[in-house]
Amino acid sequence: MIQNFAEVILPLPMPGTFTYEIPAGWQVQIGQRVAVQFGKRKIYTGIVHSIHQNKPELYKTKPLEAILEEELLVLPAQILFWEWIAAYYMCSLGDVYKNAFPSALKLESDTFVKAIKDKEFPEEENLSAHAFLLWQTLQHRTMISVNEATDLVELKSVLPVLKELLDFGLIQLDEKLQKKYTPKIEYYIQPIISMEDDSLPDILDEMDRAPKQRELFFKLLAQYKQLDKPIKASTFLKANGGTYATLRSMKEKGVIDLFENQSERISEYGEDVNEIHTLSNKQQLAYQSIIEQFREKDAVLLHGVTSSGKTEIYIKLIEKVLQKGKRVLYLLPEISLTTQLTRRLQKHFGDDVGIYHSKFNQNERVELWHKTLNNDYKILIGARSSLFLPIQDLGLIVVDEEHETSLKQSDSKPFFHGRDAAMVLAKMAGAKVLLGSATPSLEVYHAAKEGKFGYVELTERFGGVQAPEMEIVDLRKATHKKQMNGDISSRLEEEIRDTFELKKQVIIFQNRRGYAPVMECKNCGHTPYCPNCDVALTYHQLSHQLKCHYCGHSQSKPHQCYQCKSTELETKGIGTEMIEEEMNQIFPHHSIARMDVDSMRRKNAFEKLIDAFQNKEIDMLVGTQMVTKGLDFEDVTLVGIIRADSLLNFPNFRAHERAFQRIVQVAGRAGRRKERGKVLIQAFKAEHHVLQLATQFKYHELAEQLLYERREFLYPPFTRLIEITFRHKSKERAEKASRYYGNSLKKYFTDKTLLGPEAPTIARLNNQYYFKILIKILPNQSASKAKVLLNDALINLQTIKAFRSVRIDFDVDPI
Repeated sequence: MIQNFAEVILPLPMPGTFTYEIPAGWQVQIGQRVAVQFGKRKIYTGIVHSIHQNKPELYKTKPLEAILEEELLVLPAQILFWEWIAAYYMCSLGDVYKNAFPSALKLESDTFVKAIKDKEFPEEENLSAHAFLLWQTLQHRTMISVNEATDLVELKSVLPVLKELLDFGLIQLDEKLQKKYTPKIEYYIQPIISMEDDSLPDILDEMDRAPKQRELFFKLLAQYKQLDKPIKASTFLKANGGTYATLRSMKEKGVIDLFENQSERISEYGEDVNEIHTLSNKQQLAYQSIIEQFREKDAVLLHGVTSSGKTEIYIKLIEKVLQKGKRVLYLLPEISLTTQLTRRLQKHFGDDVGIYHSKFNQNERVELWHKTLNNDYKILIGARSSLFLPIQDLGLIVVDEEHETSLKQSDSKPFFHGRDAAMVLAKMAGAKVLLGSATPSLEVYHAAKEGKFGYVELTERFGGVQAPEMEIVDLRKATHKKQMNGDISSRLEEEIRDTFELKKQVIIFQNRRGYAPVMECKNCGHTPYCPNCDVALTYHQLSHQLKCHYCGHSQSKPHQCYQCKSTELETKGIGTEMIEEEMNQIFPHHSIARMDVDSMRRKNAFEKLIDAFQNKEIDMLVGTQMVTKGLDFEDVTLVGIIRADSLLNFPNFRAHERAFQRIVQVAGRAGRRKERGKVLIQAFKAEHHVLQLATQFKYHELAEQLLYERREFLYPPFTRLIEITFRHKSKERAEKASRYYGNSLKKYFTDKTLLGPEAPTIARLNNQYYFKILIKILPNQSASKAKVLLNDALINLQTIKAFRSVRIDFDVDPI
């Protein structure tokens, strides 16, 4: 009899797949979700990668524990995409699976402890106090988790106590699969009898003494007749009053049916669908040009100035793709952009639009995954994670604001770039890619100019609206002439007053959250630093705390200096909280709100703030880079940038490119309808060439300057970069590992193409010391061969026992 084996992908940072035996008679398919045992006790959810008859000779295989459902949850095409991500971004297939698949669908094994029945108990003095306490607890409970046992004995580790009880044979460990996804169950109601029913008079007589039941019954009859479907009980009670007890009494009387049903967490669009607007002449020409270039190119860059109507062109292209029976993925860099855009698309396409992003809880993500798999949506909008959805019949991927750095994942593996991964996914699916931006990344702009991508330019704003008037306020002069009110110049204050008088709105941009980045002692100059990182703590006035924005450490604001005990403490630098406070002091009779990571933590916080601003309940919006990206408000006519210098002074070869992009993007929020907008840029280096070019919207001139510098110093788009990070709690060990690794590569790379190892600007994060090596791969070199060399050097490094504990990460195409 032929024995079949399954290669299974597990959510582990280990290379390759894992071989398991398929029990006789089991029907297993590629893409199915299975439960497998890994190691002695751990059970994981895996995805079947492939099936074969090649029995491993070096080890005995374990059987699959269970097939978790008959249908496929991952498409074979998705597995191919995962493999490309793993190979290109130099991580394991398990890393990709862990990131791509909804966590709630990954059943996890949790260790439980239970007492062995009828076991003779040893003398009390033979057990430690902690072991006796745990055993006693187990006499009254069937089992407890290891986490509960840890809390019970109040020790850092409960393992010695468990070992003690295991040695006496008093307990056993048990593995239980924890199912994270739970369907949302809600109560629904519907009337059992109608107005024409003969028994109605008798039932109404019975309800004479229960006027609330009688009232609810008539309201339910009216609503049910209108909707002709069961009504959600919670919605009905909220609108009409009453309680679930009232409904249960009505059910007992045989008036209504009250039942449970699985409800969807993803809300539907319940409004009328509108026709797609007719394009202007310039938009129509751009649209036709994109269609023509798609005949020869797989990707096209739409380079349109802010407010040129790029979204309307996207919508027209989406309509064309849908007519062919294909689906569309609309990729956005930030979830803050999804609110307005989703509404615009839903106005045209209704419930064909689905949305997927990180603010969704795990259960919502599972439901959207299933809906996508069932082809319930024709258009999907989301951030970079939406690339991993099981989309079938893909015809077009739109990557809006393709220049944004947030399209690159940097917090966990795989460190992939959403734009670049979208290009590969589209090629695999036979789809086209439209890249859109007012300030394209230099890599994409250069590729378009070289003819690798199509290129379409929109140079005018929609409706003939003029570009905003740009003005630089020299902070050196303003400070010298005492024309400053805190961090707000008299010029900016004057413009804000004029804008408010005209009943218009203002956006203020400051690229740092918190109240102040530094708190300093006036007496000795001491600054509180994070105990876990080499970075000063940021002061947050609202919570009266000092916080680290890297590891999350927080502590209360000190009343005196930690070193000299002086009470004279001052803040230095400015954050969004401080600007919000200053604006409230200057304009006390106006509503001012803040949009940054701290104020937007709650679910739907974006939607509520955007709605309030759209409805003119808020006069001024103060924010970080969130306010620069794609927001469209009719009455915003003034934008203020508090410190443009802070955008220029980053130790990164892309600093000037990003500064230009930020300024132009936030400027694009002003005057998007009939009236011309105005932008005031406060800066100490008012004469800086990047600021001067930004005020004149001269993208092409800046691009040519920066491309010349990149070519001279071997930076993208003229080279490919791979950054290798070494980290360890021991600084010495991390440094030695990085130097050993760097030395092993010197025979393959020159001094110009191998930089480091060096400690980064912030050398310690979360009590881990960092060292970095930067590899430059020239155009005449093979990137895949370079990756093989880097992996071989890693294997060689890990043969040395002292270096095995050093964490090493590869970041391909770092931003």
